[in-house]
Amino acid sequence: MALWPQSMAQTGPRELAITWNDGHKSVYPVRVLRLSCRCANCVEEMSGRPMLDPGSVAEEVEPTVINPVGRYAIHIAWSDGHTSGIFTYEHLRGLCPCCARTKE
Repeated sequence: MALWPQSMAQTGPRELAITWNDGHKSVYPVRVLRLSCRCANCVEEMSGRPMLDPGSVAEEVEPTVINPVGRYAIHIAWSDGHTSGIFTYEHLRGLCPCCARTKE
């Protein structure tokens, strides 16, 4: 089953909630999303090595703009000026805190 967000809302200054088409609700700490960016500025393309220093991302970072990208992703612009990341729905669902716990 293909997954996509039915709704998305900031639930506070530090959380983003997504309700998925299968009824599951994911609540993400926004800093975790920022640190999970997989753009070429944050992850080395050839090796997959993270290049983003977590210490360089403020605890108070927050999304400033969230836009859909086709039918497969969202683009998030961040308060720290980062604007090049695209988060696929598959990647977002994999980052879901409660889903990640069930995989452990």
